[in-house]
Amino acid sequence: GMGPHGICIGATGSGKSEMLRTLILGLALSHSPDDLSMVLVDYKGGAAFAPFAGLPHVAGIIDNLADDAQLTQRARASIQGEIVRRQEQLRSAGSSPSISHYRALREERPELPPMPHLFIVIDEFGELLTAEPDFVDLLLTIGRIGRSIGVHLLLSSQRIEAGKLRGLDTYLSYRIGLRTFSESESQVVLDTPDAFHLPAIPGFGYLKVDT
Repeated sequence: GMGPHGICIGATGSGKSEMLRTLILGLALSHSPDDLSMVLVDYKGGAAFAPFAGLPHVAGIIDNLADDAQLTQRARASIQGEIVRRQEQLRSAGSSPSISHYRALREERPELPPMPHLFIVIDEFGELLTAEPDFVDLLLTIGRIGRSIGVHLLLSSQRIEAGKLRGLDTYLSYRIGLRTFSESESQVVLDTPDAFHLPAIPGFGYLKVDT
């Protein structure tokens, strides 16, 4: 109930990758593939999401974007295509206004194809936006209409600079601050420097919801 979109920031050794893996695994265990689909994007191409390649919930794992600008463009196009596909699916069901309405309609009309919620996790999105500034336009689109079409966004990064979010912060309803490299980075995400002062061992963090 805290969504649809959030951000997680955590310095090296703060437990960020493990937190993301735990969240993904927990969602997979508690939701069926008809209810939840996931796209996992790792800009730097680490092994954070590799264990989930066989999960029926995972529609795609996109990694090593840092090494291939064309792959980044294809990733953006495929996510954009899924947004358009969902909009068309809602329109074809009598111009259904939202995924919630569509699902209620599907109970009466089981011939309608399922529409699982789509959870998009983008790790190291800070570096992605530095290398590909135009990617923010797609993220802003998801921020605006994601709730109605069932697309949820979790942006994760080791570092984030003031101004980097370029308006995305207005759509982020929950924020996870693990230990940060600086007080200013904690301030950007949590509006307080507190995350910088967390213990220098993995697993500690703050969750901020709304205010």
